[in-house]
Amino acid sequence: AYKFDSVVSEEIAHDLMVACKEIGEGTRHEPDLLGHIRIDQVTTAGAYDTKLGSDRVQNDHLVRLLNRYSGREEFRERARTPSVAPSSLSKMLSGVDFSI
Repeated sequence: AYKFDSVVSEEIAHDLMVACKEIGEGTRHEPDLLGHIRIDQVTTAGAYDTKLGSDRVQNDHLVRLLNRYSGREEFRERARTPSVAPSSLSKMLSGVDFSI
């Protein structure tokens, strides 16, 4: 149990992650955190109307998606230069297996 001494043991970290999972899934209500707001319980009923594919994502397709999302207005407003160039990102991802 937490002793308010800033020491987070593995047991405390585990309990915290379980609580976060349960809150996010709607199986646990924490009024101190959410007040009167309740999260609806997440179920698998109707979750996947379309069967998910198991095709491997090609790196060039992934880079195009990342570029598309990074071109969104909220990203452009930040006016930051990307920390990784698309060509470098493609090289970094070349050995990653994205199959599920």
